[in-house]
Amino acid sequence: MPTSTSSITSLNNVGGTGVLSTGQASYGDNPFLKLLTAQLENQTPLEPVDNASFMNQMASYTTMNEQRDLNSNMLKLLDYQGVLARVQGLGQGSALLGKEVSYADDSGQETSAKVESVYVAESGDVRLKLAGGRDINMREVIGIAESAAS
Repeated sequence: MPTSTSSITSLNNVGGTGVLSTGQASYGDNPFLKLLTAQLENQTPLEPVDNASFMNQMASYTTMNEQRDLNSNMLKLLDYQGVLARVQGLGQGSALLGKEVSYADDSGQETSAKVESVYVAESGDVRLKLAGGRDINMREVIGIAESAAS
């Protein structure tokens, strides 16, 4: 019998964590787990939390985690869609390279210039760099013609 007591004592000295111990566990920034642990530590042994209530809390926790994962995946999807839109805009703008585009200038007069380059502005709009140093939004283009130099 003393050997079993010493083996139990040696297991306790190993530093294993108890069911309710929080010394070794890491919960990160999850307030639900902190609240659940505090609730389990402070419940009275004669009136423990009923199973239905505990299961409702676990279901809420699972739903919260799934919602957080869904939100993260939606943000990734939106970011990916933004990249695809920029690439598509650049593809459309690249078809205008070397072409003569017509647009309305600051005074409202129709003007035309040759497209030298295409780029995406910080705002996400596709812009055309024209001969003469001017750049315009691709939405401002009202006509396209072959360049006179071609």
